[in-house]
This record gives sequence, structure tokens and C-alpha cells, in this order.
Amino acid sequence: MPKLFRLLFFVVIGVLFLFYLFYADNNALPHLVEDANLYGFTVLAASGIGFGIITINGWLNKQIPWRSNVLGRFVAGLSLDFVFLGVTLLLFGWLANVLGLIDYDMFPEDMFIRQIELKLIVLSLITMFIVTLVEFNRFSYNEFTVGQIRKLKSQRKQLELQFEALKSQLSPHYLFNSMNTISSLVYRDPNIAENFIRNLAETFNYVLNTREVQLVKLEEEIEALKDYGYLLTIRYADAISLNIEVDATFNKKPVPPLTLQLLVENAVKHNVISSDEPLKIHIRATEEEVIVLNNKTGTPSQTASHKVGLDNIKNRYAFFTPKEISIENNDYFEVRLPMLSA
Repeated sequence: MPKLFRLLFFVVIGVLFLFYLFYADNNALPHLVEDANLYGFTVLAASGIGFGIITINGWLNKQIPWRSNVLGRFVAGLSLDFVFLGVTLLLFGWLANVLGLIDYDMFPEDMFIRQIELKLIVLSLITMFIVTLVEFNRFSYNEFTVGQIRKLKSQRKQLELQFEALKSQLSPHYLFNSMNTISSLVYRDPNIAENFIRNLAETFNYVLNTREVQLVKLEEEIEALKDYGYLLTIRYADAISLNIEVDATFNKKPVPPLTLQLLVENAVKHNVISSDEPLKIHIRATEEEVIVLNNKTGTPSQTASHKVGLDNIKNRYAFFTPKEISIENNDYFEVRLPMLSA
């Protein structure tokens, strides 16, 4: 809510207070002309009080955020607002008396609280309670709407990243290579061709089934990777090896889908693979991370590295953990993925 409207709210409340208190004392509302001094005093006091309370609440929102301590923020806001209101009313009342704007004894000799003052205290306390409640509701509404927008943006971004991973697995180049492999196998060994087609179908089935899934179990990812690994074995024979050593205790740990497959594909893409220079990929897991490591063949691939796959994985992991993915590119290429909580 803009500050001007909030100030106007306090002015309106102040005028309503004036009407109530004046009517309670005189059985009539203050005259617009004859009691102009009262109206002026009320508007001035209400504006000053409103500005002060808005400032106090803005400061409190930083010192005691609603998100971290609702009760503490509510009590602190109510207390400070009420104390500020009381001090400001006394100050404005004294100033108005000195300037002759109103004729009212702020400090009578007997120092007893009179009925009009008691009403003012009760009304002020109720008003401050309502103001603090409105502040909380405003915060809750903003948190809800902002939170929902942030959640939708996050979900949309994740879907975009998963779509990029999906496109990588369904790329024309990948399909062309797979079709060529099937074509050569059909006449040479129909049984292997059939197994290749089954594993290819399982791979695509996993890719399609996880296109809108944020996380899968590590065991599901590994099973899908085995299907993909079989395709690589048929294509490259003994020129490639995929060694997976992940203890069953980590099976239920979550992982973004296609993460391991993208890393294996990345290793294949950036190395020239041959029987003389085999590619060896090793995957293992610890309590802290999943490690994917591969050697470098003597002849690197001429395929340009745009780091699209790695960036995709980094961005997807960023939604689930503040821990960063570690990458080492020395004698071996090693990627360490933070282990996510189940």
C-alpha cells in the first residue's frame, strides 16, 4: 500500500476519534468553521503519528522480520506503536495548548485519568492492535503472492531445463547414430538388434516419463543409465566401459533426472573413442556426493564444448541445494554432485 494512502488512513481514523470524543463530551459533532482549530490539530497530529508508525513498522520489518518471528514482531510492533502514539499525543497536546489551538488541561493537578482520556487510551490501543494486524495481513498476502509467483517461476525454469535435457537425448544426431547401429545389427545379429531396440525404447521411455519430474530416486537413474550404457557398449564394444559402484544404501536418494546420462554423454561426446584409446567411466557415491569420473583418451574430440549439459545440471541442482557442483579437469575429468536429502 503506498505511503500516502496509509497516511490518509491515519488522518481518517484521527477525524473519527475527534467526532467520537467530541460527541461524547458535547452531544454534538464539532462545527467545521467554529472548531476548525480542532480539525487542524487532529489532521496534523494524525499525519505525524501515521508517519511515525509507518517508519517504526518499516524499521521493525528489518530488525524482526515477520517470517522469522511472528509473535515477537507482533508484540514489538504493538508496544512501540502504542508508546509512540501516547508520547506523540502528549507532545502535540502540550504544543497545541502553548499555541492556544485548543483549550484543554493536559496535566490536571489531581493527575487522575478522566473519562475522555480513558476512552482515548482504549481507542488508541484498539487502533494500534488493528494497525499491527493489518501490517501482518499485508505481509502474509505479499508473502503468499510473491511466494506463489516465485514457486511458479521456479517450476517453469525447472521444466525449461528438463526440456533442454530432453532435447539433448532426442537430438537428431543421437537418433541417427542409433538407427545406423540398428541397421547394421539387423543382418549381422538379429538378437542383439532386438536387445538394442528394447534398451533404446527403455531409454526413451525414461526420458519421456521424467520430462516433468523434478527428482527421481538414484536407483531409477542408475537403471536408466544401464540401458543407455548397453547402447554405448553395442556401439563401441570394448572401446568403452561404464563401471557403476553405488551402494544400495543410496538407492532412495533423490537426483534430478538424466543427470548421470548427460555426464556420460558428455564424456562420450568430447573424446575420440577407439580400442587403442578406450574411454573408461566410473560412477560411485558417498554420503556427501555422487562422483562421475572419466579418463581422457589421447585424442580429444573436435566437438565444440559449449558446456550446455554441465550448465543444465548446475542450474537444476541450484533449485535443491546451495552446495555447488565441483568439476575437475586435469588428467581425469571429474564431476562431484552434492548428495541431496531424501
